[in-house]
Amino acid sequence: MSGIVKQQKFLNKISATTVKPQIILDVSKYSALNVKFQYQNFNGHMGARKFWHEFLPSLQFYNPALPINVTRIRNDDKKVDVPCILEAIGSDGKVVAEVSMKHKHSSEIMDEVLQKLEHKRVPQEEIIKV
Repeated sequence: MSGIVKQQKFLNKISATTVKPQIILDVSKYSALNVKFQYQNFNGHMGARKFWHEFLPSLQFYNPALPINVTRIRNDDKKVDVPCILEAIGSDGKVVAEVSMKHKHSSEIMDEVLQKLEHKRVPQEEIIKV
């Protein structure tokens, strides 16, 4: 497979084929999303890592003005309980919604984001495919 075909496939995954995160969040209500999870995959953080890889690129693609801050925390000694959360920050700078990602599958996390955050679906005619 050529490099161009790989790149096209990757861009289509972000813009067209990953359907769940094809939403638009109201930037007057949400000023940022903060995602925190452990660098390593143990202790229930695997779903958060998969969510970061599978769904956040599409969410960012359709919400370019919304900052998405990802904090991955190293926990080499495995003695500290690292938070595994997604926080929606309101326009006043306070947390308006929170999704616990610990011990959840990436699609469960995305479903909970869709339930807790006000959004509208990207119209089918505005879905970008290269």
